[in-house]
Amino acid sequence: MTERPPAPGGLRDLMPNNWGTLLAAFAAAYGTGLLALIALPFMVGANMASLGLDEAQAGLLSTLEFAGVFVTSVLLAPRVAVINRRTVAMAGAAIVVLANLASAIWGSYESLMVLRTCAGLGAGLALATGNATVANAEQPEKFAGHMTVLFVFVMAVISRIFGPISEAYGQTGVYLALAGTVAVLSPLLVFLPKAAPTQEFVKAHQTDRGHFSILDMGGIAILIAFFCFSLRDTISWAFIATTGMEAGLSEAEVGALLANSALFGLVGPLLATVIGARFGLRLPLVVGIIASGLVTYLVSQASNDATLYSISALFWVGSYFFCLSYLTALAAEMDVEGRVAAAAGSALMVGLFVGPSLGGALIADGSYVIVGHVNNLLILATLGGAFIAYRSLRGLRRRVPSAA
Repeated sequence: MTERPPAPGGLRDLMPNNWGTLLAAFAAAYGTGLLALIALPFMVGANMASLGLDEAQAGLLSTLEFAGVFVTSVLLAPRVAVINRRTVAMAGAAIVVLANLASAIWGSYESLMVLRTCAGLGAGLALATGNATVANAEQPEKFAGHMTVLFVFVMAVISRIFGPISEAYGQTGVYLALAGTVAVLSPLLVFLPKAAPTQEFVKAHQTDRGHFSILDMGGIAILIAFFCFSLRDTISWAFIATTGMEAGLSEAEVGALLANSALFGLVGPLLATVIGARFGLRLPLVVGIIASGLVTYLVSQASNDATLYSISALFWVGSYFFCLSYLTALAAEMDVEGRVAAAAGSALMVGLFVGPSLGGALIADGSYVIVGHVNNLLILATLGGAFIAYRSLRGLRRRVPSAA
């Protein structure tokens, strides 16, 4: 791997190399760009309860939001090497805060179709700049693992408080809470690097990282892996609260379970941080893809079994973020300038905006068995995309020394 050997004792090597950059990248990519992903079950449940929507209608609102994230993040991805990343991320955060405040005030279904799309457009700006910053790190696997640890911690807090807020105040409370969360995290964006890595940094990593474009075979493969990973997860995640309630749990109990899952799930990204600082990508990535896929399969089949649901959901967060850490690190290593990592966030968004509508359509028809089959096919597709991307990167590393 590209990583430096651990320092004596190993503990210092596990700590972030730059706290400011880490916190800023986290606030941009996860605290703003993917915040709606954490709150998705509560937004879906609150919109269904407040507006009397069915699963397909509630899923469409989420689809529109994540479509907005995709549009801006994919348009920005080829330009992340030349833009002022800090300014763009701050603008994105401002748009997200304003769109959530507006959603709390004008909460009709028709208004939300527009406002949630606007929130997504802002989130996409932050997501692209935050993901691209991973490529600035000397150790992308460790950096991505640290970002994920912070994300899981925030998820634990949000899962604990958003359930009671949703039950007490409905959609208005959820959207105000989203606006407040982004506003609290936004000051961290002042530490985000303004520019792409320097030419000295790029030259220093010419032999241990790739310089793939988004349209190279390896670039396309990693985008497919991100899309399939995200789609597989979101089909079930969007309706994890309603699935739990079908299994006999209250919305508050589901929120508490997800909060416990997040706390328990800290093990996943922490393991990714430890392993990423010492070992390679291939085996942990395969394990992560299979484990996270198995968890979503079990949850999707647990609508009539509270015990199976509770046990499976407990492992959701850890397996998901363990896998995401390694997928993000692979994308970062494929292009030292961060273009592939930024585009990978866009591919993640495609899965997020397709997943709620697809999952809603399947679940509305009671097709939990079909959800399970689709889940398993997407596991295989994710493995295939990641394998091709990894082999492409490995082949490039073999060719570079010989060309020197």
